[in-house]
Amino acid sequence: MLNDMKILAADISSAYLMAMTKEKMYTCLGPEFGDWGGKLALINKALYGLVGSCTQFHHHLCAELDRLGFYPSKADQDIWMRDAGDHYEYIAKYIDDLLIISRSPMSILEKLKKLNGPYEFKGVGSPEYYLGGDIKIRTRATPSLSSSYQQRPTSSGY
Repeated sequence: MLNDMKILAADISSAYLMAMTKEKMYTCLGPEFGDWGGKLALINKALYGLVGSCTQFHHHLCAELDRLGFYPSKADQDIWMRDAGDHYEYIAKYIDDLLIISRSPMSILEKLKKLNGPYEFKGVGSPEYYLGGDIKIRTRATPSLSSSYQQRPTSSGY
């Protein structure tokens, strides 16, 4: 890619479980919990479906990126960057999906694994599809990155 930069896509597994809830939430445990069934349990980790979970995970991930020396762009708060001396490194994030653009994107991913998470990642590799668009990296005379949208069939056929 341009300036020897590489692009890496990754999805954070069980992302919301990394963040703590802000609200006081509880649930009544079901029979699958054996002797604990019928008892109340306090939820202290963000869960999919809770009102503030996405926001809490956003704050958690932003704190981790800040610890790595990244800062958000003034134009888009989900584009993070840092000065690496002779070039800038970038992380584009959308909830738990990351695109890392760097000369060594895997080293950034490794550091994210080792901080407070530890984050687990799935779908790590060269991006082919991201946020509803196909990604093509062209390496002709002038390398470029482009995206396009194509409707993909779902498992239900709609």
